[in-house]
Amino acid sequence: MKRRLQIIIMLIIGLMCLCACTPKDNEKKNEYELGGKTYYNTVDNYGHEDHSKVWFGKDGSFVFNDSYEDGYDEITGKWELSDNVCTLQADSGSFSKIIFELKDENTVTLRTSLKGSKADDVFSTTEIKGSDVKPKTDNTENNTTQNTTNNTTENTTDNSTTQKEEIPCTGITSLYKNYWSTVGAKKWDLEIRPVPENTTDKMSFKSNDENVVTIDAEGKATAVGPGKTTIDVTCGNQKLTVGFEVKGGESSGPEGAGVAKTFKTKMADLNDMFQPSVFFDSGFFTFTENCYDSMRQYKGIYDIKDGYYYLTVSEHNLQGYAGQDVTEIVFKIVDEKTLKLKTQLCMSTNGDLFYLTD
Repeated sequence: MKRRLQIIIMLIIGLMCLCACTPKDNEKKNEYELGGKTYYNTVDNYGHEDHSKVWFGKDGSFVFNDSYEDGYDEITGKWELSDNVCTLQADSGSFSKIIFELKDENTVTLRTSLKGSKADDVFSTTEIKGSDVKPKTDNTENNTTQNTTNNTTENTTDNSTTQKEEIPCTGITSLYKNYWSTVGAKKWDLEIRPVPENTTDKMSFKSNDENVVTIDAEGKATAVGPGKTTIDVTCGNQKLTVGFEVKGGESSGPEGAGVAKTFKTKMADLNDMFQPSVFFDSGFFTFTENCYDSMRQYKGIYDIKDGYYYLTVSEHNLQGYAGQDVTEIVFKIVDEKTLKLKTQLCMSTNGDLFYLTD
């Protein structure tokens, strides 16, 4: 009896060891290779020619160009892969963490809603028609050739010296396809950037009519005279052309502000009469918004220069409300009918678009 009990105990211990040592199939995870690939959003949410795209470097870095309603948001940082979930830790842009789920070796699904791309958008390595950005590939081979000839010891030492890595430009992004300005606007940064931003290729800019606009080596434009032209941008073998229009000087400052104008934003949860708005007339402005319980106002003078409206606040009725310490309100000119708010106010938010009313 005692002998039989010992045999049973030994069998149980043996089965436990076997189970512990045998790998479970469902613990095996198939990790696909991401490094060195570019994935393009198969859905264009805003009708752009160039879709959102994300490049994964073999060194763990990434560049995400997120296409939204009126431009691109370039996000950079580091990526990590675990159990077919890729986490992007951003060090630039509007988001700190972005999640992708790997479906197969050529497809990933976004799980984070961004400014332009949406959660569940599918990204593929197949280049989307109309995109001017080519997939980036990493060159990890050592191209240094050593000369073993007896009389070339010095040259061999020089060739083995660590050389600066060349990073090719894979694309060019522009905040807008067409720009406009007024006569006299100087050194306006057009926000045209290479992809990736740390490329070793040099960007160059050329105005096709310097009687309309000139542009310096840093991509900053100066409006010269009324008219329309284009600006050509090159970086490596990448090219981009944007439109540029310069209008007369009727909007060059408060003393020549011209016809009175009202711009109004469009908040989905507000009726038209409660929408934030800004009124300009003869150098003076009134900014009105629904601040929690009633309509509140900022008033003062404004100036227009270098593609921006600068509003100097001289009075307001916001005592006890957020935004009461604001002394300046800034709008960026998107086009002649659209302004983008660049200041956080009581209810209006940095980035809100205001449209010219009829």
